Amino acid sequence: MNNNKEFFSIRPDEHFWGEIYHFMNSVVQPRPIAWISTLSGKGMFNLAPFSYFNICSMNPPVISNAIFYNRDGSEKDTLRNIKTTRKYVVGNVSFENVKNANISSAPFGSEIDEFSEAKVSFIDRGSHEPRLIADSPVNFVCELNQTVKLGEGPGVGTLVLGNVKEIMLSKEISNIDWKKGLPPEIVKNVGRMGADYYTKTADLFQLGRPNKK
Repeated sequence: MNNNKEFFSIRPDEHFWGEIYHFMNSVVQPRPIAWISTLSGKGMFNLAPFSYFNICSMNPPVISNAIFYNRDGSEKDTLRNIKTTRKYVVGNVSFENVKNANISSAPFGSEIDEFSEAKVSFIDRGSHEPRLIADSPVNFVCELNQTVKLGEGPGVGTLVLGNVKEIMLSKEISNIDWKKGLPPEIVKNVGRMGADYYTKTADLFQLGRPNKK
């Protein structure tokens, strides 16, 4: 069926990447947020949220994160740490911990411990292991599968694929049958929108999957 609506074209290569960044963030939403805990080669702990996060395989489970370069073209601490140690932990960002997650996104120097700056509770896993995020009810303990660098310079992303080696669940939700999935009202995740906006995953509705005819 034809429609009379008209469209106009935006060619990304004719515009500053930052303008395309803000536009696409306002469309590709809500985006899940990965709260990533890493450890540097020098033993410094790091914590930062990233909203380009998803599942990309399940047997075995693999999750993906896109981590952009800084505006000066340098690598973010999180990406550098993952490439160095090949270990990281991903926690979920709920409504209860979103303000702390936001604080941990500040451009702190690599010598700063964001757990301390953002007042985030943690559980140590050993001197050579990234911490669990105690404020997140679910933590994915990951091992780097591969990184895919998608260009050069500011605004360029590196796709990080991680094998989920262990899933840590808070004992506060131990009465839930995890094999059936966690109810959204238990996880209370928030989604990243454009600009400074977030959304709660509270206004829910269900649609059954269609049967094959």
